[in-house]
Amino acid sequence: MLVSCNQDPEKELVFIDPIQCLGNSWDAAWLETHDYDEYPRTESEQLKIFTDYYEAQGIKMVDVYSALVFDAVCDACSCPTGYRIFCMVKAGDVDFLLDSGFSQH
Repeated sequence: MLVSCNQDPEKELVFIDPIQCLGNSWDAAWLETHDYDEYPRTESEQLKIFTDYYEAQGIKMVDVYSALVFDAVCDACSCPTGYRIFCMVKAGDVDFLLDSGFSQH
């Protein structure tokens, strides 16, 4: 018998591996709306930028956290940062997020 860790069938866990050089859509949107000001450095500020970006698109992030998942990364802007952002979202939002580059386990 398989048992899911997800206790709420109306919510799903998705994740995305951000890339370096502020090359993610949420980074670009923040920079454009903040006159290319210095990008926040703390994890909590960066996760707020991430959640604000998706909430502006109608996606409510129920729970969001990041974790280091890669021991080594390259320095190219197309390479992942090494952190993965995990998001618990409504099941109805999953397809949109998968089409936007997110993955599911």
